[in-house]
Amino acid sequence: MNLQELLTPVAKFVEWSFETLLIPVSNPFNTAVVVLIVSGIAMWLRKQGKFTAEARRNGGII
Repeated sequence: MNLQELLTPVAKFVEWSFETLLIPVSNPFNTAVVVLIVSGIAMWLRKQGKFTAEARRNGGII
């Protein structure tokens, strides 16, 4: 029994897991991350706009 006989089943399992688990999940996951980032930026910009408006009203630092 050599090392190749031991590692071949492990390599086949890793290849199978990529093909059946990770590739189908990757597109929805990437979409979810992009939506999360865009919504976070929109929320931050809205909050920043409120802070800027309040600073202009109160004579604070803009």
